[in-house]
Amino acid sequence: MKNMKLNICLISVLMSGAFGLTPLHAALLSQDANASAAATSSSPMTIYKVVGKDGSVTYTDKPQQNSEPLAFDVKTQNVVTAAKVTPPTPSKPAAPKPNYRVVIKSPAPEATIRNNLGEFTISAAQPGAPKAPIYRLIFDDAPLVSNSSGVFKLSGIHRGAHTYKVELTNNTGKTLASSPLQTLYLHQASALINN
Repeated sequence: MKNMKLNICLISVLMSGAFGLTPLHAALLSQDANASAAATSSSPMTIYKVVGKDGSVTYTDKPQQNSEPLAFDVKTQNVVTAAKVTPPTPSKPAAPKPNYRVVIKSPAPEATIRNNLGEFTISAAQPGAPKAPIYRLIFDDAPLVSNSSGVFKLSGIHRGAHTYKVELTNNTGKTLASSPLQTLYLHQASALINN
């Protein structure tokens, strides 16, 4: 309210300079504005309900013929109490996912194996924790065999280049980790050449 009176006074002073009002006129305007502001803030405002000939209802603050005064208490306010909002419960941080790892111990990448029967062993291990229950050998882009040891003894493999990798899986067959894809070269003596 104090700020409103101050603003009215400032406006009236500015108006007096712009419109050629004397300081006495500006002071009177200021007093009138203060009095009307005080009157509206301390006395209840009267609203009139006017019912037209066609039955339409109009509300106004100016008295009219056939109007019905409606009085409102000064304390009447349009205030709605906000519903209390409970703060969200902090969610538990998700448990870190296990970081499974598998490496191929032998043969080395690009290794050359000489075996006429096509026999050799691929060995894999899991460095660190946690440990997955099943190793699965993918040989020439197809699952070949699974076990829990990570040691795969192969036989009857034909000569040539072969790709392989070892995957770690859970009991349902979901892949948890995979080694990089490697290549080995299997050499066999020709049956056409006499030794």
